[in-house]
Amino acid sequence: MNIKTFLFLTILLFIIGCEEKLKEKVTINPKLSLPIECMKLDVLGEDEELLDTLKELYPFDKKCDLILTVSYKKDIVCTSPGSLNARASGKFPRSFLDMKLRRGMELEYSYYIDLLSNVDSSDVEEGFARLKRDLIEQKGTKK
Repeated sequence: MNIKTFLFLTILLFIIGCEEKLKEKVTINPKLSLPIECMKLDVLGEDEELLDTLKELYPFDKKCDLILTVSYKKDIVCTSPGSLNARASGKFPRSFLDMKLRRGMELEYSYYIDLLSNVDSSDVEEGFARLKRDLIEQKGTKK
């Protein structure tokens, strides 16, 4: 391998290795009728800024039987020896955002992402934008 190829691959690996966010994980119940008509909000956490952001993004309905539960954790610290490599490379998540839509006990939709910085309003906006694309802006898929 010549030096140019080596430098190119090294720079490429460095760029790929410096992602700001980790990959989101989304699941959708194939039986769910789309687009959904309404959602009720349930936030597990005390961050008023995140709650206000959610309330600005959608007109939640307290009478709806689809409940969107939003949970998050900030300042994650792990001292497990198994996470040593991830922590040393700076790739260990500092927080996560989890949004689950349920009808009763049945999971209809799930969005989860680990974040390398603490969750903030922009992360909530991005996650909710994905939820809207997946569940609200769908046309003609009633089941």
